[in-house]
This record gives sequence, structure tokens and C-alpha cells, in this order.
Amino acid sequence: MMDCVNFYELDMDDWGEILLKPLQGKRYPLAAEFEITERCNLGCVHCFINQPAGSHVQLERELGTEQIKEILDQIADAGCLHLLLTGGEPLLRRDFAEIFLHARHKGMLVMLFTNATLVTPAVIETLKQAPPILVEISLYGASRETYEAVTRVPGSWERFNHGLRLLLESGLPLALKSVILQKNKYELPMMQKFAADRGLRYRYDGSIFPRLDGSDAPYWDRLDIEEMLELDRSDPERMHAWVLNYELSQKLQLRSEKYVYSCGAGRRSFHIDSRGRLAMCMMARKPSYSILEMGFLKAWEELGKEVQLERTLAVPCLDCSASGICIQCPGWSQLVHGDNESVVGFICKLNKARERQIWYTRSVIEENV
Repeated sequence: MMDCVNFYELDMDDWGEILLKPLQGKRYPLAAEFEITERCNLGCVHCFINQPAGSHVQLERELGTEQIKEILDQIADAGCLHLLLTGGEPLLRRDFAEIFLHARHKGMLVMLFTNATLVTPAVIETLKQAPPILVEISLYGASRETYEAVTRVPGSWERFNHGLRLLLESGLPLALKSVILQKNKYELPMMQKFAADRGLRYRYDGSIFPRLDGSDAPYWDRLDIEEMLELDRSDPERMHAWVLNYELSQKLQLRSEKYVYSCGAGRRSFHIDSRGRLAMCMMARKPSYSILEMGFLKAWEELGKEVQLERTLAVPCLDCSASGICIQCPGWSQLVHGDNESVVGFICKLNKARERQIWYTRSVIEENV
């Protein structure tokens, strides 16, 4: 008998590095976000995109089933391996099962973002046929009152718990996430316990974007800077991660002095909206290119010109000691200022305050040592 071969497991980051190494920095469409609908059955106060579930205008604009499958064929043939299906609420689409299974049959590793309120046994059966790498579920509160204060839909708390229970019973890989708002900030410890009691990974953040239509309504429920910092201070593991990231960033040049984009958008990843338009990412949507009219490869080629976009403004980010941990990016600039470079004041102030908090935390650690 032949000896058994022992394999060791790679985490996704290590595997990704091995996968990208042969590319030697060349552009390659490895990962996609596909926003298959802007419609949602909830009306969350902070959402930057959700449109009414029954909107006839949005339904007419959305890609049809065969159009989505054709786009999936094109991105898979181009080499796309990672696919995020998102919305709006993806499960609102009656053809979700057909879309999901088509993507899996093309060999793509699929992640699903959902609010879980529309999960049914039929949805579970679909997902189990070709399991996704992760189903990430939004958690808006740990009580009916708070959850529905965020979603603004009576009965959504029960539907969420029912859907989550079905997903837990299915054995599919799950995780929970929250946007922390004025309405739910007091329930963060309870939401952490909610996830821990169910053995689920949990992440949370306080970042709020303006809506795609330009409205700043989501800001009305945003945490202030001190409250954002308290999210870090109240979680030693989270604070420790910020300290480590800050120290690492001091040794690396994470922002290009010449080019506007320093991330993987347009190089390794891309975004497709519900009308089939290709853009850099979820936030940076200008310019966009119609895959239906151009085909994916031509649209990807055009998108590559954005990667070469050079800076025109003398922004302070390049000389900032905390630029390596800052979330300021062209997407933020587009949503707030309508250009690619103007600094968003709230983000800058938050980052400077976070750096001061990191300095203080480091000094306390060194003093204790």
C-alpha cells in the first residue's frame, strides 16, 4: 500500500500570494463584486444604495437572467476566480438560484452578502448544491427594537432569526457583520455575544458612506470621531491590530506618489453594477464601462487606463505619517467631492485621532514592559 500524502492547509491570504506571484505585478481580473440588484426588502437608515423591493424603475434597469449569465461566462473565461454576489439584497431576485449555480458551475469561488430575511429551505438547497466559500450576514442589532429601528421594517427581526437558523442548521460557512450606528452602538457587546454564542466570526465598523444619489442621509446616524475611537479602545484585540498595522505601515510605501490608485482596484479586482457596468470598485464608480456593449475584455482594457491615472492635487496624504492605515481613497473622494483626490475631512480627522490613540497605546505597553 502506498503511504498517505500529507497536505498542509493554506489560509486565503497565503494562497492568494502564491496565486499572484507568477503575474509579477501585471493586471489580472481575479476578483469581482457583482451587484445583481440595487433593490432591498429592508430600508436601513445607513444604506448607501438600497432601492424599494418592488421598484418597477429598478426592475426595468436590472440585467436579465441571460445577461447576467453571459457576463459571468465572460469574466470566468477572463480568469476571474473570486466572485462576491451582493446588492441590495441578492435573494430578492427570483432567478438567484440560477445565477448562483451558474457562477459555481463556471468554477468561481462565490461569497454571498445577505440580510438573511429571505432565506428559505429552497435557498438552502440551492447553496448546498455547490457551497459558497462564505455567506456573510448583516446584523443590525441584538434586540427586536434596535434591529427594526435600523431596518425600518416591522417583522424583519423574526425573519432574520428564522433565516439565520436555517443557515446555521445547513452547516454552510457563515459570518456576521455590523455597521455600528447611533441606533445600535449600545448593543455592540450583545451583538458580539450573539455571534459568539453561535460560533460565528464577527466583524464590525463605523464607516458610513453617502448614498450613491448624493444624499448625505446616512450621516444622520453616524458615530462621531470619539465614538469611533471607543470602538477600538473597548476591544483589546482590535486595538492591538491597529497598533500592528500602524507599525507595519511605517516600513512600507502603501500609497503611490505618482498615481491616484494605490490599491488592487482595476489591477486585481473590479465591480459590476446591476446594469452591467464595469467600474473600479463599489465606491469608485466613475468612469464605468458597459459590458453589454463592449464585452468584458474591452471594458477591462479601458478600466486599466484608470490605474495609470496620475495625481493632479497636492494632497497631504503623501506626507502623512498615518497614511498607511487611512481609509481615504478615490472612492471616498468620488462619493463626497465628485473627484478622485480631494481629501474627506471626517476621514482625515479620524485617522489623525486614531494615530494619537495608537501612540498612547504603544506608550502604555512600553511602560508596562
